[in-house]
Amino acid sequence: CAFPGCSHETEPSTAVVSHLIDFTREHDIPVVFYLELSSGKIAQIISEDSSAKTMQFSSCHNVTKEDFENGATYVSVMEQNLEALKEALY
Repeated sequence: CAFPGCSHETEPSTAVVSHLIDFTREHDIPVVFYLELSSGKIAQIISEDSSAKTMQFSSCHNVTKEDFENGATYVSVMEQNLEALKEALY
């Protein structure tokens, strides 16, 4: 979570978003993650104002009905997270 009390129901202040953008730039952070089933709006804003790209990271307790019907399992979701981390770190 990028800021205290963040959830899909709250938005960070402009100052917090500005700080996150500055931090991302200063540390050459290549990826900003957002949680599954979230809008990814804040990650997108940070991405647009830095060189970072956005990627989904799953908490592994939410899947869409479509993903479930297509055979998503805890292990498959964790494997997707692993691939996202590999891409972000290399």
